[in-house]
Amino acid sequence: MRDHKQICCFSGHRPEKLSASEQALLLDGLEATVRRAASAGFTAFLTGMGRGFDLWAARTVLSLRDALGLELWCAVPYAGQEEHWPVEWRALYQEVLLSARRVYCLHTHYTPQCFHDRNRFMVENAQRLICYFNGSPGGTAYTLRLARAHGLEVENLADRQLTLWD
Repeated sequence: MRDHKQICCFSGHRPEKLSASEQALLLDGLEATVRRAASAGFTAFLTGMGRGFDLWAARTVLSLRDALGLELWCAVPYAGQEEHWPVEWRALYQEVLLSARRVYCLHTHYTPQCFHDRNRFMVENAQRLICYFNGSPGGTAYTLRLARAHGLEVENLADRQLTLWD
């Protein structure tokens, strides 16, 4: 990997953990957030390829890729994770994979640790985390804690990290 100071990773909730207003808020904020990161020198954006925030963030990076000279990298927890997803999510997943500059597949099949391994991989190879964390337990909470422990810059589009973590 290149210098991790140029890499920004994403983590956020699946769509079923988000209200319609939360989805609108994060979708409105993603483009401006990616643009700010790019203007701060981030050139590679690493997505964990989950339904919801991860894939919406990936789509945003792809929409800005040519104008800003960005690269999209994918961290896939295991091969075939999308097999049981609804067709529209599978289509977006495949589109993102085919458009990515790099794809890291961490496991050949599902393991109990594959999502934690994916989250650790992203945090250990990035300098900034852009997330949407609304307080719900799960992988995003874990990734945010890990990012803070590793000293990553954190931008939470839910804008609640100060009240939840401090």
